[in-house]
Amino acid sequence: MRLSRSLALALTLALSGGSAGAAGRTRGPSKANLEEAQSRYQRARELYEENDYQAALVEFQRAYELAPSYRLLYNIAQVQYQLQDYAGALGSFQRYLEEGGGELPAQRRDEVQREVDRLQARVATVRITVNKPGAEISVDDVPVGTSPMRTPLQLNAGRRKISASLPGVTPVTRVVDVAGRDSLDVSLEFAAPSAPAPVASVAPAPSSRPEAPRSAVAAPPEVVKSQRSTPLVPWIATGGLAVATGVTAVLALNASGDLKTQRDTFGVSRAQLDQASGRTRTLALTTDVLAGATLVAAGVSTWLTFLREPEPASSADVQVGVGPGGVGVAGSF
Repeated sequence: MRLSRSLALALTLALSGGSAGAAGRTRGPSKANLEEAQSRYQRARELYEENDYQAALVEFQRAYELAPSYRLLYNIAQVQYQLQDYAGALGSFQRYLEEGGGELPAQRRDEVQREVDRLQARVATVRITVNKPGAEISVDDVPVGTSPMRTPLQLNAGRRKISASLPGVTPVTRVVDVAGRDSLDVSLEFAAPSAPAPVASVAPAPSSRPEAPRSAVAAPPEVVKSQRSTPLVPWIATGGLAVATGVTAVLALNASGDLKTQRDTFGVSRAQLDQASGRTRTLALTTDVLAGATLVAAGVSTWLTFLREPEPASSADVQVGVGPGGVGVAGSF
């Protein structure tokens, strides 16, 4: 997807007095808010071009909070699509059509409606019920509301973790698999509190171990000679991981450059951009994983070489006893 390049001027014109759909209902943003919104919009575009989609989304959303305009919703939806948040993109596109109203050209409305139809095939509708009111409900550890929830949620297809939590109560969690266009109900029930069981006192059992003779003398501590060796295999593995990290880092850098070139090239299709973007993210993730593995391997190798206790070269088993006739020593050396 390519961000709308006409939004910078449109932002100035539309936000200075509010959008036409909002005229007469709310006052336009202040001059300070408008200037900050424009600054954040430009920053979001730069982050988007650098493939930092998460940061770009935050900046676009902050600009919308400062100076609401349906035009920004189109850009927000595009970034959410790049982040594979199809439910978020669907909601943003639907709000764009609703708030844009009659200001939208027929061609743009038809284009966005096609995106909505495609995204609906990747989104499920889930109704969540909880047996206690006031519980915080989360999806994939992200809060989405409190019980009771009056409206269903739109969730991305896939495996979703749905939880409910109350202070002082064990949280309830369900993991469900949802497919595009699914409509299902998820019920979360907190267990009823149970009375604590009484704690019974137990007298200590008498020891059955015989007392040691008073004449017995504890054996002196063993003197163990040690030796230290350098482990070669962990260091070889660390070097191999470091080389692999460097190779994937170079490939990720090249893929990022190719993606930027395709974005700036006229006529490149959406499928080509998605493929190039996916390859860039995969290589970047692989580089991060290999770098982490390299650090772990280096730490293990260092511990094995310098910090681990050395293995004993030999051991001695010595026993000393005192009897009526004198002192006895026995053992193996």
